[in-house]
Amino acid sequence: MAKYELLKEIIKICSPGTQLRLGLENIIKSNSGGLILLMNEEDIERHQHLIQLGFNVNCDYTPQKIYELTKMDGAVILNEDVTKILYANVQLTPDSSIPTKETGMRHRNAERIAKQTGKVAIAVSRRRGVVSIYWGAFAYVLKNLNFLITMVDQGLKAIEKYSASYSREIENLNTLEIENKVTVFDLCRTLEKAIAALRTSEEIEPYIWELGINGRLANMQLQEMIGDLEENLNLIVYDYYNASGIPDEEQVNACVERLKSLKDKELLDYSKMATFLGIEVSSLLTEEMISPRGIRMLRTVTKIPINIIYNLVEQLNSLSAIRNADPEMLKAVVGIGEKRSTSIIEGLKKLGDNRKNYFRV
Repeated sequence: MAKYELLKEIIKICSPGTQLRLGLENIIKSNSGGLILLMNEEDIERHQHLIQLGFNVNCDYTPQKIYELTKMDGAVILNEDVTKILYANVQLTPDSSIPTKETGMRHRNAERIAKQTGKVAIAVSRRRGVVSIYWGAFAYVLKNLNFLITMVDQGLKAIEKYSASYSREIENLNTLEIENKVTVFDLCRTLEKAIAALRTSEEIEPYIWELGINGRLANMQLQEMIGDLEENLNLIVYDYYNASGIPDEEQVNACVERLKSLKDKELLDYSKMATFLGIEVSSLLTEEMISPRGIRMLRTVTKIPINIIYNLVEQLNSLSAIRNADPEMLKAVVGIGEKRSTSIIEGLKKLGDNRKNYFRV
């Protein structure tokens, strides 16, 4: 499981509104601390050399019961669905040679047992009231609610700004593509805005997950802002990635990940972006012309399936050639008949007319 998805699953387990989170909050308020292990009976049997069972509780989970049971020494074991309390007063004896950065005994045990078993261990600090979650080699500390709200609010404002800038740039790119006047600078500037918005959204998503039921509206707002930006970014790369024919999905995904990995200052280095796209620049970025394949534009103005668009682009190679093609040339492409050829011609013509009217106004 990828680190990003693993983080999402961990946070979902104890986000606000869940029964486990209510139990953790009760433990924090009581200043008692606790160690909780999520593990089913089969796992307990498999790792019995690490676990010395205390009391066999075997009762339904409630926040009140977990609060009372963590007052005892040792750990409490819940099933992985957090519906049953299996054991309390459990002594854990993980391998002491497993490296850990933690200093407190409770947290050291939690991290080591998680690494050794691959299961979720949750440590609640008695003095600091901090909840640390360990899952295998992964660790995460739950944030303060006020901190989460502040970070989400700031992130949404930043995304709103980047999204507005991206909308302006994509409109400009549409115009330039229709006129076949796109420069490397225009392309990279559009990519910069899209990447900045997407990266900020990925940064605040874990905070929204952690807000749980309190983050529902923020998540709706985020999805509204981002929309189909991820898909558009991929389509732009499909259009401009320097490859013989249409680049394959693996090439596009690798390029997008490299672009997203750029640091804030590097995002302004358009030469590096061009290198990632395989574009060789022999003059100024503002003068180096580049032509799109037309995949994104066709996807935007027509309802033609993407595989048919690929057929068309493979045969005619560029948006400019597609715009200049007559109906018979279009219908010669596999999957394109009378209706689809008309849709392509009218869609691109309408977009061109809109651009002219826009500048006339």
